[in-house]
This record gives sequence, structure tokens and C-alpha cells, in this order.
Amino acid sequence: MAAPTGEDDLNYEFAWGRKRGMGGKKKDVQFYESFTFDGVQYTLNDAVYLQNESCDVPHIGKLIKIWENRDKSRKVKVQWFFRSGEIHKFLEGIQTKENELFLACGDGKGFANVNPLETIVGKCNVVCISKNIGNSQLYDEAKADFVFYRFFDVGQRKVVDQIDDKIAGT
Repeated sequence: MAAPTGEDDLNYEFAWGRKRGMGGKKKDVQFYESFTFDGVQYTLNDAVYLQNESCDVPHIGKLIKIWENRDKSRKVKVQWFFRSGEIHKFLEGIQTKENELFLACGDGKGFANVNPLETIVGKCNVVCISKNIGNSQLYDEAKADFVFYRFFDVGQRKVVDQIDDKIAGT
């Protein structure tokens, strides 16, 4: 699925899902729990691929906020996953799985940011395989695009095995 690249390329399907509430300084921002984009339904906490302007490998993030501004611009706040290659200088002496990601945590640049909703290029199947964070669900790791069970603290710039129960309110 390709996101539009310009004003002339807006031939994709889009529909808002369930509303959450209004917010913003003037209470003119509508928040949502979900949306359908190019035939695929997305919901809060879904892992998604996002366009990467610097190379062909897309970014991977977790949807933590979805909204529409008064000017009808659509936005998503994404908490980032890091590939081992993106944080390799902080992995010295740490073994990683081939398809392992590290979920951003901590305070600082690289934890999350706001993107146009249209930068999403597809869903990503990321499975948490941690036994330390109350993960009671069993998943088939072989069917996952990626797995994660550790975190990358963007403030301390190090890999951590455990974090608080809530990150960014989720």
C-alpha cells in the first residue's frame, strides 16, 4: 500500500472509525480510536510501517494517538520501535534476534513524534515475547514480522529489560 505522494495522488480510501473525544487548546481537535486507510483498519496500539524519506526501509512504530485537526489534517502520534542496526553502537555485548525490535521508552528525542496519517504504508505484525511485563498471551513467534521483549531508553541511550507498566499512557 502506498501513501499519497502529492495533491494529485489522493485516490485512496479513508474513513474515520470510533471517536474518542475532543481536545486541543480550543477543543477543536477530534481524537479517534481507529480509522480505515486504503482498505486496512488501524486501531490505537497497532504497529505500523511509516515512510522513511532517507532510505527504502520503512520506520516501524506503535500508534498511540490518532486525530483530525480543525483544518482537516489527519495526524498520528507514533511511539518508535528501533531495529538493532539503528542502535547498534548501544548493543555492544548484547545478543539480538534477527527480527528483534526495541520499543522506545524513557524521556527524550526518539521516543515518539507526530506524523501525517498518510505516511503510514501498512500494518506490521510485532509480537511481544516478554515474560517480564505481564504478557499472558501466547503468540506464534514464527508468524510475526518482528518480535520485541526489550526496550531502548532514549534518554539514557541504553537497552533495558524492564520498564514501568505504562509508557506514554499506554
